[in-house]
Amino acid sequence: MLQRVQARESLSLGMLVPLALASLLAAPGSAFSPAMLSWRTNGGAMLSPSRTNSQILSSRIIGASPSSFGAKCARQQHGCASSLSMAVQQTSKFMVGVLGDLHIDPRKMEDYETGRNQFLPTLQEGLDAHGNVAMVSLGDLGESKSVRPDETAELFSGTTECHKLAAKFLGSFGVPYEVVGGNHDLEGLDEFETDEANLYMYLREHNKPSPQFMRQIAYKTLLVGLGSTVFRDAKFTSHEVTIDDAQMEWFEKILVNHPSTDGWKIFVFTHAPPNGSGLRVLQENHVVNGCCWLNHSDEKKCSKF
Repeated sequence: MLQRVQARESLSLGMLVPLALASLLAAPGSAFSPAMLSWRTNGGAMLSPSRTNSQILSSRIIGASPSSFGAKCARQQHGCASSLSMAVQQTSKFMVGVLGDLHIDPRKMEDYETGRNQFLPTLQEGLDAHGNVAMVSLGDLGESKSVRPDETAELFSGTTECHKLAAKFLGSFGVPYEVVGGNHDLEGLDEFETDEANLYMYLREHNKPSPQFMRQIAYKTLLVGLGSTVFRDAKFTSHEVTIDDAQMEWFEKILVNHPSTDGWKIFVFTHAPPNGSGLRVLQENHVVNGCCWLNHSDEKKCSKF
């Protein structure tokens, strides 16, 4: 079911708006967590383990030859909004389609196409009205089991095949998309020996310069995402959504550089909800296993959110 949220008045965002919409806006158990925000506002290689994954990958890409990919990464590393089109500069209207845990199964693509087709007319309305339209996926892109059980026991999630298919699907909505990593997106255990190699492939397939993202969607309005970067190297459970220190430092710079007192509005996307958000969770699963909140196993980092 497609849900649509509209705001009639300007937002007073001295606070952030965390969008763990997989829990907030969709019926439990649905293949999609589709929601549509329509708003008007005022105004791999082996990598060194000595640095966090996002630091390594960002520095590798920044050091590459000049390109739109490297330039975007450099802008994001410094917590500055990317250059704007005239349309974004002049209008405060925007539309964002949000997808929760897709867990794509290549045997069931007809279902995903049906879900996508529910979005397309509404996305087209936004394109026709103002053009400031994008999709955001909240991660967990592939089915966490074998999709060819007669041939292999390899999990589909986290594999190159998985992320190629997910990128093709997410790119089929006809608008730019962003994605944050969930707890299953680095689960390519048979294909990759390290989290770094798995993460490098994930970023490459989705044309992401870093695990995090920032997109200016309208006048003084940012979409910001933070993604998980650890699976094999998790201290407690591999299914904890871990936002590393480099991302947190980057995120804090964004807040400093885009204060609400100057009229900025920031929407934050993560796979797991931040502690204190008030969102309901599965106590018999995520709470007892220490993978409910962002950085759940680290009390200091968890409470920071």
